[in-house]
Amino acid sequence: MKRQTPHLMLFALLCSACFLLFSSCAPTPPQTPGHRPEVEPTPSSSPDEVARSTPEWAYQQGKTALEQQKFDDAIQYFQAALQRDAMYLDAYVGLGDSYTQKGEYLIAESYYNKVLGYDPGSVPAYLALGNMSEKMGDYRKASSFYRKALELEPGNATAQQRVAAITEEMFSQYYEQGKAYQEAGDITQALVEFQKAHSIKSDDLDFTIEIGELFVSQKDYMMAEGYFQEALKKNPNYAPAMVAMGKAKLAQQQYDQAIEAFKQALAIEPENQDAAEWLKKTQANRIQDHVPPQYGAIAASPQVTRGEVAALLMVEFALENRLPAPSKRVIISDITTHWAKPYIIKAVQYDLIGLPPDRYFRPDEPMYKGELAQTLDLLLKKLGAALPSAPAGAFSDVYSDNQYAGAIYRVQAAGLMSASGDGTFGVVNPLSGAEMMQIMARVKEMIR
Repeated sequence: MKRQTPHLMLFALLCSACFLLFSSCAPTPPQTPGHRPEVEPTPSSSPDEVARSTPEWAYQQGKTALEQQKFDDAIQYFQAALQRDAMYLDAYVGLGDSYTQKGEYLIAESYYNKVLGYDPGSVPAYLALGNMSEKMGDYRKASSFYRKALELEPGNATAQQRVAAITEEMFSQYYEQGKAYQEAGDITQALVEFQKAHSIKSDDLDFTIEIGELFVSQKDYMMAEGYFQEALKKNPNYAPAMVAMGKAKLAQQQYDQAIEAFKQALAIEPENQDAAEWLKKTQANRIQDHVPPQYGAIAASPQVTRGEVAALLMVEFALENRLPAPSKRVIISDITTHWAKPYIIKAVQYDLIGLPPDRYFRPDEPMYKGELAQTLDLLLKKLGAALPSAPAGAFSDVYSDNQYAGAIYRVQAAGLMSASGDGTFGVVNPLSGAEMMQIMARVKEMIR
């Protein structure tokens, strides 16, 4: 019996080994990457205990804690959810939100990015990153995250609301800062801030024009015209942009282009007073800019000549802009080299100053008061401001058959010209340059 004991022990060991071998071959529950199988509740577990064992329960507890600003508790619950299911992505977002609320943005961002690593199209992750960036004060970055969420889900109300709010907030900040610089006289820095605001909200045409006008004030006409063109590209019929463009052209003495811009504005808005006034000013400036040097000496002249009066009429009243182009041609024999030649020709063509039958205008002879009265009477009639009839006065030098009689009485009654003070009108008296300029001022006031 003692000899059989070793054999029995060997047999027992072999049986144990076989049992272990077959046990190891039994199937185990399948596992997916990132998934930890939940602990099977025992048959005696209550439904509540079963629910508490799920990642969803832990996640919801985390959300509740987060809403109550119990951030550490929330973090523990979200981590518990991930321990039960490492692919429960909402829990990563919850962790990021918890750390965002704590101001630990670097950690928060790592959790949001982890979600995007698993799911690059996660709208909640982009919304969370946008919210985090807002809290950090990085509005541009926040806007880009919200816009990415809208690319993925165009109708997302949260993203739409936040983009609109951020856009308005950023615009207001830059605009108000720009205004502060402008009021302080720092136009250069004001333009920097305004351009930032414009880059955020470029659909405001009036603001676009405002920036352009500031560049005009700085004589940076290329930049100014770029903004006006941008406004016109968005709305080709926007009259204020045309007026602004005209002002820029005028500042550069590009009169023809300025006039064209103002006329285009008036074609769209005939009642646009701003365009009308700038058109008139530009036309006058173009004329003034091309006057010969002799013109500037008229006001100081002891006796105003016929040629000088012709020049004054054409320049001061911008008649070529006010009246239709004359149809008749004239030949004048004695003005070939006269500085006022172009003005004299026009004054004769418009029948404002008479040309004697011999075709000699006599530009350097004095302009007498009688002839000037007739010239002014004709001028006002052509400009649509004809003088009313006036009773004959008792001027000893004005006879009933005088060719200037009616005109003399009308201009004198209208207060445009005065009598000589000795019972005569002074029909054949000359006028000084100073007197002539006073008369011109009265006429301008009448036709304003």
